[in-house]
Amino acid sequence: MKLSKTKPPRSLSFNMTPMIDIVFLLIIFFMTVSQITKTADLPIPLPRVVEGDIPGQTATVTINLDRLGNIFVGGERLSLNQALTTIEKQLSKFGNDHHRMKITLRCDRNCECRHVSVILKRLANLGFQNVRSAVSNS
Repeated sequence: MKLSKTKPPRSLSFNMTPMIDIVFLLIIFFMTVSQITKTADLPIPLPRVVEGDIPGQTATVTINLDRLGNIFVGGERLSLNQALTTIEKQLSKFGNDHHRMKITLRCDRNCECRHVSVILKRLANLGFQNVRSAVSNS
């Protein structure tokens, strides 16, 4: 008896089940997202801006502190009280809204912590809760 070494050809088939699953998942995803975007666009009467009051307008004040603790604001060397007075004047221009004024504190890496601490305490007394600290990655 002679056995054949060739295998009988198998029929090639493509399994469509994973493809159908993915299509159904995409349909469900887009249906859900479309419902979320519809609820986010509800017609709501928004408040009007009063003339001269621009809510998006902000000011940034940069306080530079050298290694000896000298304070520089706007390129001028100031005492702590003068610097705080300058910041208060800027703040009054924005209706004493602390959220519309950003303060960045740049310190020399060799500056003593006590100088930074004094400035931060005085800014907190003025009502500033967020003060940015500038750093270098080099």
